[in-house]
Amino acid sequence: MFDIAPDHAIGLYAGVLALPFALLAIRLRSAARAVPGTVLAASVLMAIAGAIHLGLVWTHRDETITALLFALNGVSYIVLSQLYTRRWWRPASVGLITATLFGYLGYIVLNFDTPDQVAVATKLLELTTLGMVLVPTQGETRKRRSRWTMLGVAVPLLTVVTVAVVWIDDLARPDALHAHAGAVLQAANDTATPEQVAAAKKLYDETAAAITPYRDWHAAWAAGYRPGPQNTPSTHWMNQRYVDAGYVMDPRHPQGLVYANTKHGPVLLGAMFQMRHIGQFGPDPGGPLTAWHQHENICFTPFGFEFSLMTPTATCPLGSIDLSVPPMLHVWIVDNPGGPFAVDIDSKVVKQIDQS
Repeated sequence: MFDIAPDHAIGLYAGVLALPFALLAIRLRSAARAVPGTVLAASVLMAIAGAIHLGLVWTHRDETITALLFALNGVSYIVLSQLYTRRWWRPASVGLITATLFGYLGYIVLNFDTPDQVAVATKLLELTTLGMVLVPTQGETRKRRSRWTMLGVAVPLLTVVTVAVVWIDDLARPDALHAHAGAVLQAANDTATPEQVAAAKKLYDETAAAITPYRDWHAAWAAGYRPGPQNTPSTHWMNQRYVDAGYVMDPRHPQGLVYANTKHGPVLLGAMFQMRHIGQFGPDPGGPLTAWHQHENICFTPFGFEFSLMTPTATCPLGSIDLSVPPMLHVWIVDNPGGPFAVDIDSKVVKQIDQS
């Protein structure tokens, strides 16, 4: 769902560089030998989180408040990571991590920042650290039950809240290159020029004319097209020979056709051009009108392909795997509210065809 924001990449590097120093600091302290492993693990993770935040100060120097918050948070994490022998270390760590998590959620909800892979990874790191901090240790029998209760309730709850807020925020405010969850749109100019409008119309007319014989699905079958899973309102029929041949936006050889699965049988909705390699966007004669899109989060299950609104942690349903497919461009020959080159066909259109 997310890419790595260029101004956040330095934070990732800082976190990786902090790891050997955090481990060395533990090794050099004699007091660390008497400290439980979970506490030492929390210390290392806090140091890494602190380094990530400090690494982000420079790239946010033009945002005074944000840079100051990163600096204070980073220093607090690093200092606290070395005070794990103090009696007040646990409540202080819980308070700092919790405040950081809710502070970040507030930031993105108020649209001061947008989620990316570095931010999401850091939040998961902090949630893991919180779990390590709350694990009871020897000599804490009186508090053991309450600590385990907090670990069993607070950490999963915070994880669900954090992931849900980040996910919902991104779905509600997708960036300019994400047409919808899991689809990355080809970059193009904002407004089509007259030449691009004419080129888009030419592509549409040539494609619509070329696929007219395939209104009869038997002709499509004879040409080598085979349907995918048909348990959805519409299905992509792919021609593997055309895929392997590597035709590029050739109206006479579209790699795919899209049919509505109606009670009257398959009804042709349009064609689909597809490139051979992931990340390889095709020619864009119509500019913003004919921008290609690439699906990055498709969950493959034993029951077929299933488009999934994946969480920021990139999880698929149990028993399925996450796949990405090369860029594609649809040409819809039916009246689609999103336009003839939209990423998707409107579900209402498919429903009307089925009921007609």
